[in-house]
Amino acid sequence: MSNSLLWILIVSIGLLVGIFILCAVLYKQIRLMSGMMVSMATGMVSGIVGGTIIAVYLSGDLFQSTVWGVLVGLCIGFIMGLPFGLLAVTDGVLSGLMGGMMGAMLGEMIPPENIEQLLKILFILFIGVHLLMIYLLLSEMREKQTNMMVKLVKNPLFSGGFLFCSIYLLNFTGPIMAKDIGNEQHQHNQETVPKENISKSFALEVKALDFSYEPRNISINQGEEYEITLKNVGKDEHDISIVSRDEFNKNNAEDFHEEGNFHVHAKAGESASVKIGSLPAGNYIFYCTIPGHKEAGMIGEITVM
Repeated sequence: MSNSLLWILIVSIGLLVGIFILCAVLYKQIRLMSGMMVSMATGMVSGIVGGTIIAVYLSGDLFQSTVWGVLVGLCIGFIMGLPFGLLAVTDGVLSGLMGGMMGAMLGEMIPPENIEQLLKILFILFIGVHLLMIYLLLSEMREKQTNMMVKLVKNPLFSGGFLFCSIYLLNFTGPIMAKDIGNEQHQHNQETVPKENISKSFALEVKALDFSYEPRNISINQGEEYEITLKNVGKDEHDISIVSRDEFNKNNAEDFHEEGNFHVHAKAGESASVKIGSLPAGNYIFYCTIPGHKEAGMIGEITVM
C-alpha cells in the first residue's frame, strides 16, 4: 500500500469516527434536516472514495467492485443516519448506494497511471465535505455548550489550514495534478524500446507490363517494413498477390488464383500501394491473380534475408 493511500485511509476513518461521535452526542440538539444532510453527504462521498479504492484492488472485476463499493457507502450512510431516525437512515443508505456504484465505475474507467491522482482529488473532496459537516454539527450546539475547542474547530481558518496541510502532504508523496503524465509515459516508452526493434520503412516499386513484372526478383531484409507500389503501365488491369513459396507450390498452377497474405490491384495506367510488415526469412512468390495472367508469365520472387 502506498504512503498516499495509507494517509487517505487513516484520515478518512478518523473524520468518519469524529463525525459519528458528534452525531451520537448531539443528536438531541441536531435538527432532522441537518442529520439527513450529514448522513447523505458522508454516505455519498465515502461510497465514491471506498468504491474507487476497491476497484483499484479488484481491477477488471466491475461486478465485485460495485458490490463492495455499494456495501461501503450503504453501511456508512446507515450508521451516520442512525442517531436521527428512519428518514436520515434512508437518505444515507440511498446516497451511499449511488456513491459506491459511481466509485466502482470511476476506478475501472480511469487508466492505471492516473489512479493515484484521482484518489488524491477525491480525498480532497472527501475532507472538504466532512469538514463542512463537522461545522454544521457544531453549529447546532447551544451557546452554553461551546468552549474554546469548539470555537477553534468552527473557525474557517482551522478547516482551511487542515485542508491545506492535507493537500501538501498528499502532494509531497507525488504530484496531485500530473499534467504531463501522458507525455512522460510516451517518452518513457520511446526511451525503453530498443532501437533495433523499431521497424524501418522502405519503398519498392514494381511495374506491371503485359504480361510481366519489372523487376521480377526482389530482395528485402527481415525486420523491415516495406510499401510496395504497383505501377500498371500495361493495357490491362493487373494486381500483385504475395504468398510463401511453399504455399504456392502446394497448389496446382492452373487452379491457383486465390489472393495471398498481401494484395494490391491497379487498373491500366494507374498505381496503387500496400504496406507489408516484417516478413519471416524465406522465399516468397508474387503473381497476378487475374485469370490467365500468371500463366502468361506474371510471376516474381521475393527473398527475405
